[in-house]
Amino acid sequence: MTATTQAPEVVKAQQRAGWSEQAHEFAAKHDLIERHWGPLSSGLLELARIAPGDRVLDLACGVGDPALAAAERVGPTGTVIATDIAPGMLVHAAERAAAAGLSHLHTHEMDAEAIDLPDASVDAVVCRLGLMLLPDLDRALAGVCRVLVPGGRFAAAIPWRPADQPMPRLIDAILDALGLPPMPPPAPGQPGIFSLADASYVCAAAERAGLAEIRIEPYALALDHRSPDEWLDFLLALNVPLRRHLAGVPAERIQQVRGAATAAAAPWVHDDGHVRFVTHGYYATATRPAR
Repeated sequence: MTATTQAPEVVKAQQRAGWSEQAHEFAAKHDLIERHWGPLSSGLLELARIAPGDRVLDLACGVGDPALAAAERVGPTGTVIATDIAPGMLVHAAERAAAAGLSHLHTHEMDAEAIDLPDASVDAVVCRLGLMLLPDLDRALAGVCRVLVPGGRFAAAIPWRPADQPMPRLIDAILDALGLPPMPPPAPGQPGIFSLADASYVCAAAERAGLAEIRIEPYALALDHRSPDEWLDFLLALNVPLRRHLAGVPAERIQQVRGAATAAAAPWVHDDGHVRFVTHGYYATATRPAR
C-alpha cells in the first residue's frame, strides 16, 4: 500500500462534503452510535469538569455529541457552542437541541483549526474523536489555548492501538471479497483514524500550544453489536473514508460480501450472536495556565 499525501485544503473539502453527505445516516443511527460512544462523552465532561454556568466549546461535534450532554450539564445559565466543519451535521445538531429545549446550545460552522471566537471566551473545550482528523494539530491546539480562560480546561478522546482494533480486519475482508486493493494509509503527518495513536505526539503539540497540566488517561470501551450484519451496516453507513474508497461499486455488489464480512467478524461473535469487542483509546486533558 502506498501512503497518500493530500494538501490540507483538499482534505478539508473532502471532509466537509463527505461528513455532510453522511449526516442523515449519522442522525438516523444516533441511538446506535451513542449506545457505543456515549460513555466517551460522559468521560470527557467529567475530565473537563463541566459545571452549571460554564461556557463550553465542542469541536467536531457531528450531530451534536457531546454538545447536547454538555448543555444539559451547564444548564440555562451556561452556554454551549457546538461546531463542525460539515454544515449538514450541524442541521441535525440544531434540530436535536431544539427538540430537547436546549436554547442555550448554539451551532456554528467552524474549522477546528481556525476557531472563530474571542480570546479567553470559554471555560472548557471538548472534542470527541475529532482531533485525529485535523491536518494541523498544532494550529488547532493553539486556538484551543487562546480561547480558554486562564485555568480553562481541555479534554479530547482519541483512538489508538490499531493492531488491537477489529475494524481494520473487517474492512480488509470486505475489500478482498470485492477484489479491491486495501485502503492506502495516510502518509506521516496526514489525518486518519489512528494518526494520533502516539499519545506523546499530542502531548508535545499541546505543550507547544501553551497548554499545561497535560495528562493522558487510557480508555477501553466495550462495544456490542447485535449481529455481524448490524456491525457491517454500521461500518458501511458511517465510515466516510471507506465509502469514498467504495465509490463506483454497485450497492448490490457490496451487499453480496456479507458472508466474507461475517467470517471476518467470527472471532468476536458470541453464543448469543452478538459481536462484542473492546476498542482502545485515550483521553488527553490539559489546562490553560492561570497566569
